[in-house]
Amino acid sequence: MSEIVQDETTVALDKLGFSGSQLFDEVPCWISIQDRHHNVIKASRKLIADFGDSHPTKCFRLYKGQTKPCVECVVARTFEDGKDHTNQQTLFDKRGLPHDVLVTTRPLRNDRGEIVAVMKALADISSEKEMAGRVRDSLLRFHNLFDHAPCFITVQNREMRILEANQRFQECFGDGSGHHCYELYKKQSEICPVCPVAETFADGKEHTSEEMIVDNQGRQVHVLVYTAPMRDVTGQITSVMEMATDVTEIRTLQNKLADLGQLVGGIAHNAKNILEGLRGGIYVANLGFRDNKQEDIRTGWDMVQRNVGRLSAVILDMLYCARERSPRRLPLSLAKLIREVSALFISRATEYRITLEVKAEESLEILGEPKDIHSMISNLITNAIDACNGDLDEHKMHRVTVRAFHDKNDIVIEVEDDGAGMDSAIRNALFKGMVSTKGNSGTGLGLLMSQKVAVEHGGSITVASELGKGSVFTVKLPVRQEMATST
Repeated sequence: MSEIVQDETTVALDKLGFSGSQLFDEVPCWISIQDRHHNVIKASRKLIADFGDSHPTKCFRLYKGQTKPCVECVVARTFEDGKDHTNQQTLFDKRGLPHDVLVTTRPLRNDRGEIVAVMKALADISSEKEMAGRVRDSLLRFHNLFDHAPCFITVQNREMRILEANQRFQECFGDGSGHHCYELYKKQSEICPVCPVAETFADGKEHTSEEMIVDNQGRQVHVLVYTAPMRDVTGQITSVMEMATDVTEIRTLQNKLADLGQLVGGIAHNAKNILEGLRGGIYVANLGFRDNKQEDIRTGWDMVQRNVGRLSAVILDMLYCARERSPRRLPLSLAKLIREVSALFISRATEYRITLEVKAEESLEILGEPKDIHSMISNLITNAIDACNGDLDEHKMHRVTVRAFHDKNDIVIEVEDDGAGMDSAIRNALFKGMVSTKGNSGTGLGLLMSQKVAVEHGGSITVASELGKGSVFTVKLPVRQEMATST
């Protein structure tokens, strides 16, 4: 029966002019004509050369080496609905080599409009598909590089609106699409006075700057910014890519190194002054021994002792600030300790006409290292006396008040003076490095050591001061019940 149908199809094709068409054979692609039963009844010369003699092979056996028709057969669909159909397939030639092809079908009708066969054209798109795969892989690699780069990357238009942002940016600043960069980076409503993106749009060149930005957590981030133009095929700048690298740790390290250099220089200068005091004391004492004058000997020896004490204090503060440690937690009566420390400074305060007053609640107890708390309070009282002594108003009677009291879950120690006070620059720089309120006569180590003691005991230290009106240093420590009892 199939042979009869095939003969009728052949006759119909002869009438349509396909029997000896030279054009059919010369087309530079694979063409076949198939009947309803998937038989290839005519094939182009190129198809026969690459896939073998097709007559009367089934198309699925010829093209794919299969024993059953394809699940999605475009030839069958064309027979069903009489329309052209297209899809992509992978075929295997007579050598077994794969070919990615674009398949297009068209119905062939007799003079009564009946579909007698379907022409199937197969264009080899292997190279195009390979190229598309390479482009897709390149785009994938680009997006992976863009998204996983360890810096903040955005693409911005001329309005400084973010067109695209990488994953790192979105994690720290949120989905920035459509927002102005300065809204997300700086939390401000106006463009920055100096904007590297605007400069790149203006001159088409790369630009670099250092900026301080703020992430979603409110953390300040120091970044190094690079910008580069992005152009279209005509060379016009359509957008600018901005890359910001987080250099916060580097800048912090640089600041610490700068503080260390300043600290070393200050200590060296202070040590030099102490050595000069020692030399002066030795000189006076030697004169006393030479002339047998007891008064000069005592004066010189007092100078030596005083400067040895100063040098010892500097070295001990240096050692304390340098080492990492976990202080002991011993029960301490804070009021008793404050009175003991204050008693050591009564004579010095009296010498400078300063009233030293203690107001401490008797019930205050903490857990801590006695000698560390002692040193912290000593440093604060010393600074307060020196601040009063440094006041330019010689007729003013000064007062230093040491307080200690409960405040909710904290025990508060306040050391207040009505001395020279500090301006905002010095006040804001305290505890951030080696800053002294005593000019060339101080190193700032005492305050650093005091801060370290407070932090190691689970507390904090702050300062309130106004130039010409004095200062209040406030230490907050946890009450005894909330601190660990390990020793």
